Amino acid sequence: MIDPVTAFDRGESTAELLARRLTQEILDGHLPPGTRLREEALASRFRVSRTPIREALLLLAGTGLVALERNRGATVLALSESDVAEVYHLRAVLEAEAAALAATRMNGHALDQLDRSCDQLARLHEAPAAEQLAADTAFHYAIAEASGSDRLCTMIRQICAIPEAYRSFMAYTANDMTTAESQHRAVAAALRAGRRGEAGRSMRRHVQWAGGLACVRLRPVLRPE
Repeated sequence: MIDPVTAFDRGESTAELLARRLTQEILDGHLPPGTRLREEALASRFRVSRTPIREALLLLAGTGLVALERNRGATVLALSESDVAEVYHLRAVLEAEAAALAATRMNGHALDQLDRSCDQLARLHEAPAAEQLAADTAFHYAIAEASGSDRLCTMIRQICAIPEAYRSFMAYTANDMTTAESQHRAVAAALRAGRRGEAGRSMRRHVQWAGGLACVRLRPVLRPE
């Protein structure tokens, strides 16, 4: 049952609270890709009417985590390998631009936070996939926000949300984490030096590397082409 006090304390509507809870279940792997999200079943489970359920599913569709299809309803987004490759290609383009813009706009405090984020990655070599990728995402979002472009930041968040339904399937090995940490530090160093071109190139290389890894690691759970 949805607790209205919790929703009120957060300033959320019932639909927003439902969307947040369903998002967490998707990211935790409790609702894997391809799962049908039936309005009637969800309304019964959360003891709410179907109206806020429908609104919550629309919110999730807006983030890219849920697909809405005529005569089929809502399903947790199921990607093919070409979908994953396309998503990471777009991420590389957008995030390279964000890093280039951030190179001349990040202050010392924000740069110190990036360094601490890199230190955190170094401590997560054996952590669950969700913890690893949450730390990685926080680094990317910090740079997107520092770009100074609200529109670009929104686009990056939307495109990054798409593969997050697969987060629980994407655990990095210790070697992967070492590589990711090294690449993050290269981006952070370029940002601290204010080198726009290098920051953009470093970010592009990192996202392309992550995309190649995702295509390989996720192959067993991806939708056939």
